[in-house]
Amino acid sequence: MRRVWSQLAAALYGPVAWRRAADLTGRIAPHLTGGQVLDLGAGSGHTAALLRLWHGFFVTLLDVPPHPGAFGQRWIAQPIAALLAHKYGLPRRSYGGHTIPFPDQSFDTVVLAFVLHHCPDPERVLREAVRVSRGRLLVLEDTETTSHWADALINLEWGHPQQERTRAEWLTFFARCGLSVQHQQDWTSWYGVRVAHTLFVLEREVGREVGAG
Repeated sequence: MRRVWSQLAAALYGPVAWRRAADLTGRIAPHLTGGQVLDLGAGSGHTAALLRLWHGFFVTLLDVPPHPGAFGQRWIAQPIAALLAHKYGLPRRSYGGHTIPFPDQSFDTVVLAFVLHHCPDPERVLREAVRVSRGRLLVLEDTETTSHWADALINLEWGHPQQERTRAEWLTFFARCGLSVQHQQDWTSWYGVRVAHTLFVLEREVGREVGAG
């Protein structure tokens, strides 16, 4: 029954999800270094699948269990991610949101696509992402303050942390965390409301620990 639901969700959500994933893949792929990629907060797994299929990256999916109000994650994103992980041979793990269950420098690049603004402690998540990377992070974030109801409606989530920042505020946050910005790319999407996004290509500053003052 669970597999039937996963297939139905994938069929219904697929046209939108694959189109969005194709756009994100085109933005992400040129900035990936090496073949080992961690998709942290992987959602439905569509972007990870295209990175594997189109570009040959070995992508591991990592996410947290859905909280009680995360209906979109529970009933749509994570069932689809399980289906795609099985279909395309993508390793998939779950963790509690604190310590990433991989050794230091396990991945060439860690991707966090629209993850940090939903984290209760984004600095800790970023610190862990740096630890398991070999130096490069790709962070994609909304960069205009979107109303909480719109974000909740898009993601079918209620009671989840909302810590949106402007692009300037994200830059300040990254600098405070000891990360330097190598590249930025802005674009907009339309989900019934206009949403501005930025891709930040980040690397750890030499001699600094993430989160250090």
